Amino acid sequence: MKKWNRFKLDILYYLSAIDLAITGYAFTVRYVVKHRRFPEKTQKYSREEILEEIRKIADEKKREEKKETSEGLELGEE
Repeated sequence: MKKWNRFKLDILYYLSAIDLAITGYAFTVRYVVKHRRFPEKTQKYSREEILEEIRKIADEKKREEKKETSEGLELGEE
């Protein structure tokens, strides 16, 4: 790739990054002016959903451990 083409791509990349930062800043300022408070960062999942997933993972792990111990006892008896 020629140096000039690489330079143009770099400039486009940096301009898009700057544009993204300015857009985010502008919408934050707009929100603060409209609502008189900073926007809250929300979680992607609710607390209950996260706890439910943790319980499922814990149950699966317990079942695997029971299976491993029962297989170990069966092998030891033979």
